[in-house]
Amino acid sequence: MISRARFIGGLGSAALLVVSGATCRRAWDGVPQVPGPMASALLAFAAEQGTPPEDVAKAWRLVDEIGKRVSVRRPRPGQDAIDVINAVVFEELGYAREISATDSRFLLLPSVVTGRRGGCLGLGALYLALGERLGLPIRGILVPGHFFVRVLGPRARNVELLRRGEAMPDDWYRSKYGPWTETASAYMRPLAIPEVIAVHWFNVGNQRHAAGDLAGASDAYARAARDFPSFAEASASVGIISQLSGDLQAAASSYRAAARARPDLPGLAHNLSVLETERNARQPSVRRSTISEQENRGGIPPRSSP
Repeated sequence: MISRARFIGGLGSAALLVVSGATCRRAWDGVPQVPGPMASALLAFAAEQGTPPEDVAKAWRLVDEIGKRVSVRRPRPGQDAIDVINAVVFEELGYAREISATDSRFLLLPSVVTGRRGGCLGLGALYLALGERLGLPIRGILVPGHFFVRVLGPRARNVELLRRGEAMPDDWYRSKYGPWTETASAYMRPLAIPEVIAVHWFNVGNQRHAAGDLAGASDAYARAARDFPSFAEASASVGIISQLSGDLQAAASSYRAAARARPDLPGLAHNLSVLETERNARQPSVRRSTISEQENRGGIPPRSSP
């Protein structure tokens, strides 16, 4: 999952799902497909986090099998393609949301697919891989503390994965996860593949930070900020690690980047004030309790009522 305190939710494959009106059908040829660009990036990320090669390969076979189930399932009256995917994933296969635990089991695509449980980002990865496999224009969407997916096109709809794929309007997300300034360009728009992976890196940074691995957290946050510059939470988190490590110049640079991306980021003004005090006093160290991490550390906090 992604949280305000801890942000821990191009189609390259052939179009395999034909959508006509409220139905979705195709003749399945039985030939497994290779992962497209999005699925490849998600699987490569999992491999970089230590997922064994055999588990990565198994995960893609399972995604391919879920795609087959979707393609051969007879839709009910009034259903569209996403309704069919929801029925297969949540009803037939019993996938469930995880809104409390933040470990990688509920983040990485292979463990989400095999465990049939994920946070908003983990379930989002599954839907992105499925959409690419089936030729559907499904894209990831970020809001502060949350990740969901959206189907683009004439019948565009948001797909809220913590509510079993329910269609939720934009205003629901703005009310629940806002407000944010209109200049904050990271939110409520389709993300590119590198940006989706950057959100994953951000969550890894949160996990490493929580475990006390500041060097590992710094590397993960830096990757997120590099590939998703408008993601203010990532830049702010780089700043926090730098400040905790005593590199006040680097902290200031990262905080400025966060402020350019989102001036109203909660906690940022406080951290800048603390940083200025530290710099004026020429104190290279900062007590962890002094810095406001509640809103900047990244990830998506557990939500009791998603």
